[in-house]
Amino acid sequence: MKKVFGYVLGLVAALTFAGAIATTANADGSSADAASGSGSGSADSGYVIPKGGDTGAGAISSSDAVDSSITSNSSSSMSSSDSSANSSSEIKPETPAKKPAKDKVLAKAKRIAVRKHYRKNGTILYLEKGRKGEKISLLTKKGKLVKKFTVKKNGKFDIRLTKKEAKKLAKGEKYFLLKAKDKGYKTFEIKVKLY
Repeated sequence: MKKVFGYVLGLVAALTFAGAIATTANADGSSADAASGSGSGSADSGYVIPKGGDTGAGAISSSDAVDSSITSNSSSSMSSSDSSANSSSEIKPETPAKKPAKDKVLAKAKRIAVRKHYRKNGTILYLEKGRKGEKISLLTKKGKLVKKFTVKKNGKFDIRLTKKEAKKLAKGEKYFLLKAKDKGYKTFEIKVKLY
């Protein structure tokens, strides 16, 4: 910025100096015409020399230099503001969203198991190895839902069925399906044999 300002001041000084030289040259020419006796020389030349020292050309040049310094200063400030705006508006790369954790596979030794043989059309299903909060679905062999149940405590538990539900599970089949789903684990399926 200081370099630009120094350059503009030097330019203004040079132009002012050039205007002073032009004024002196015009004054010398006018005096020479007056000495030779041609009174109409200054009028015919088309130059009007204002009183006060500077020519119009010098005044115009200095004002143009000031205008150029203003425009150069404003353009440099605009370019710096543009570059700062561009740098601030750069889009930061988005961090990839975390993938949801995959459900684990529950070991067979920890899965629900039938505690006692289920008799055909029985109204109680005796089970063990339950996990509190586990969701259980009883389905026919063809996959039709008959009953839903949530395990209340760990260990042994029983599921009570109505006669209607028991008939649906046993109708013309040798087994029905039990599906269990615990939070954080994949759904698993076991076959409950009808005795």
